[in-house]
Amino acid sequence: MIRRVLANPLLYWALAAVFWIRVIVLTILSPQRYDAQGLWEGAHAYLNEPSHMYDAAAAYLDRLHIIAPPGGLDAFVSPPPVALLAVPIALLPRQVGAQVWTAIDGIALVAGLLLLYRVVAARHPIARPVFWLVAGYFPPLFADVSAGQRGGILLVLAMASIWFERRSPVIAGIVGGVAASLKYFPAAMVIGPRPEHRLKYALALGLAAVLITVVTFIPLGWSGALFYYQHVLIPSLGSHNPDCAYDSVRTLFARYIGGEQFAVPGGSGYVLITSPLHLAALALVLSYLSAVAFALAAAWAAWRSGWNAAYGMSLGFALGALIPNEVWPYQWLPVLPVALLLVVRTIERRRFVTLGLLVLCLLGFYKQPCDLFFPNLWTLAAIGIFVLAVWENRLFRLDEGGSALLVGGRDGAQR
Repeated sequence: MIRRVLANPLLYWALAAVFWIRVIVLTILSPQRYDAQGLWEGAHAYLNEPSHMYDAAAAYLDRLHIIAPPGGLDAFVSPPPVALLAVPIALLPRQVGAQVWTAIDGIALVAGLLLLYRVVAARHPIARPVFWLVAGYFPPLFADVSAGQRGGILLVLAMASIWFERRSPVIAGIVGGVAASLKYFPAAMVIGPRPEHRLKYALALGLAAVLITVVTFIPLGWSGALFYYQHVLIPSLGSHNPDCAYDSVRTLFARYIGGEQFAVPGGSGYVLITSPLHLAALALVLSYLSAVAFALAAAWAAWRSGWNAAYGMSLGFALGALIPNEVWPYQWLPVLPVALLLVVRTIERRRFVTLGLLVLCLLGFYKQPCDLFFPNLWTLAAIGIFVLAVWENRLFRLDEGGSALLVGGRDGAQR
């Protein structure tokens, strides 16, 4: 009886519906959307006083050497393409604009998942609902939408780039370039396209990203552009925030090996603790080596897959969570596409050991970092998902039997 219930796809469709209803309801009930409000501030400043739009952020970084809490113009450190993207909501009242932006980001996120769902073209009756179950459960997805971030925009652009790679590498590259102009890490998707498309894809991506960036910097003037890179972008990359929600791979080494302070729950609030190890130089070296290792592993796995574009480009996109210096909960969203590819393939190929390990990694995201005495559990969970996806590259080989993952969904077949 239990076996029959667990084998029924309706069970997983019902669970997926529960998680998605939870995302929608809790997002609506969120009292504040500080990130969306900060985006409104940046777009409003871009419209009214672009040459001084980064003054507040530069002053805050110079004073405290960390990025300001979201919500105000002093926290807006994103490049001008992001401000231009949000200009339509800047024409609305601040609170209304924040709500509208949240809806836009949420719609874009679902559209991106729909594109990936078509790319996966799952044939297993349980794999289909589990795809949506994992997506609805994934806490970084909720963190992005509820805060009013722009992860949904990046996701739909990245998935559209994957979708177009087979049909037109130039269009795919342009779409990827738009994503890279908003946040630099989608450029890592150049790892994944098939060899005969890679040069066209890379050139189109690079030209689109540079052109959009240059054009959107024009209102700031040369001095404003130089000011942004010298006093905002570079200092923000060196932000060392002890906040427990700040849990990048760099902080994993810096906190537990390098002796960097970080906050954990204690008493009625949070307390700062320090590891007994104070090997800061070693921690820094390990953080750089890990970034190189992740990039090389993604390229190796993409090659081993026979250059399966959907798989390789998703691995490149996932690097956007593993390599940056600063990673907040919503910034783990780039790991989701490769996790969804892996869960579908492990179900289809009955790789139950890998599936069990993947489930354990996903459960590592269950509680928010600031509710954990070990905030970097999310870091380990994300690394685990990435390592599993790299290790199981043979599941995505295009020259093996089974339903190969190709851009285009149902017409995907063996190459």
